[in-house]
Formats: sequence, structure tokens, C-alpha cells
Amino acid sequence: MAYMFDLSDADAAAAVRRIAAEELAAALADMDDSALSEAKLIHELRKHVKMLRGLIRLVRPNFPGYDLENATLREAARGISGLRDAEVLRGTLERLAAKAAPEAGPALDHLRSALAAHPEDASEDAEALDRFRLAIQGVLLRVPDWRLRGKAFNLLEDGLAATWQRAKKCQRHAARSPDAEAIHEWRKRVKDHWYQSRLLLPIWPEVMAPHAATADAIGEWLGEHHDLAVFLDRLAAEPISAPDRDTLSALAARRQRKLEKKAQAAASRLFAGSDRALLDRWGTWWQLWQEGR
Repeated sequence: MAYMFDLSDADAAAAVRRIAAEELAAALADMDDSALSEAKLIHELRKHVKMLRGLIRLVRPNFPGYDLENATLREAARGISGLRDAEVLRGTLERLAAKAAPEAGPALDHLRSALAAHPEDASEDAEALDRFRLAIQGVLLRVPDWRLRGKAFNLLEDGLAATWQRAKKCQRHAARSPDAEAIHEWRKRVKDHWYQSRLLLPIWPEVMAPHAATADAIGEWLGEHHDLAVFLDRLAAEPISAPDRDTLSALAARRQRKLEKKAQAAASRLFAGSDRALLDRWGTWWQLWQEGR
């Protein structure tokens, strides 16, 4: 089934357990899929973990096991994050190149050569993936025993409100102090809200789909901003000339400013209003959806 609540679920708690088990099983299946390149595999595994963490944050105030599972998933993702760094750097470089003026070409080519020379340690990659597998298997074994307090929308509303409030708070902080850390924290909270709106898509698809799409777009812009921040940090360690470094830094910083502006404009609309108003709307839609069983 899809990553969303369904009328066939016995109740909201059963839906949370079902969705979690499906995501965990999908992650394990991806690890056994020989058709996936390593870069694609790491991308998919990290995506499964993010979706799982978005799910359990939805019920966090009513889930006594949250701290254990969130820490396990966070460390599992962190353990394989280094395996994607080189791929992210290359992808960021090519996105910059697509928008760069011709005179930036030599600097871009010099960095391409430097990145291509990075050594790869296949044994380290295998060990990291083995640790990831064990962590995911452990969470999957515990899912049937998850205790979740609350029924129907009552199980979800505290987590929805908390995510909404944190996303708005992080947006305001990022507007005042738009450093890489503030933008990254804002992005995580927007992504949480995106996952949660996806989970609730069936309550009124015609309205929830564009809402989720907007949250997704903001998250993607802020994700690119974060990739650029990592790119800028890594530039100092790459064996390229100071003029090349300055050229690439200016390109990245200019793109970051544009992304910030787009994200702030869209988020001001998406997160307008109070968390109470959101809960009233979505709670009513949930009830009407349930009555249509």
C-alpha cells in the first residue's frame, strides 16, 4: 500500500504500524536489489528513513517508544551518509554548471577533475550498509509492539501541531539569520510537514495534494541550499586554485540567495494561520473521510 492512511486500516494506530512496517520492508528489499547502483541505493535508503522519521514524528507526543526508534533511524542514516557525499558534490557541481556563465567553465572543469580523483573504499561501504541493515531489521521486529496512545485523529493532532509550530519558528529564525545551520533545520521541519501531509492525503485529495506539493517544493529548494552549503565547505579542501575557489563560491552563494527567497515566499503562504486552524480543518476532513467508509 502507499505511504498514507487508508480506510482499510483498523484504526490510526494500526495504520502507523502498517506504514512503518512497509517502509522498513521496502528498505530491506532495496538492499537486496542488485539492479540499484550504490548511489541510487543510498538515496533510496535515506528516503525510507526520512519517511519513517516523518511518520513517527506525527505521533511523537503519543508514542512512548519514539526516542528509541528515532535515535536508531537517525544513526542508521548517519552511518551511510558519507557514502553519498561524493555523489552530492558532483550533482551540485553539475547543477551550478547548468546555470553558470561560460567564463566559469575552467573553474568547473578543474573541480570536476579534483572530484574524479577521490579514492573509494568499497570495504568501508559494505560495513556501513551491514550496520544499516541490522538497525532496520531491529526496528521492524519492534513495530508490532509499538504502543500508541489515542484514537483516530486524536493520535495525530499533537504531532501535527508541533511540526507546524516548529516549521513556522524555524522559518522566522532563518529569515533573521540565514546561515547554513538555520536553513538546514528549517528544511527538516518543512520536510516533516510534507511527509505528514502526504500521510493524510486521502482525507481530501483535491486540496491536500497541492498543499503537499508546495511543501515538497520548499523542501527541495532548501535541500539544494544545504547541498550548496556542503559544497562550499568542501571547496576549501579541494586542490584547486584560489581564483577557481572564489569563482565557484560566488556561484554557489548566488544560487543560495535565490533559493532562500523562493522558499520564504512560498512558506509564508503555506504556513499562514495558526496550528489550531490547521487542526480544525484537517480534523473535520478526517471525520468526513471516516464517515464515508
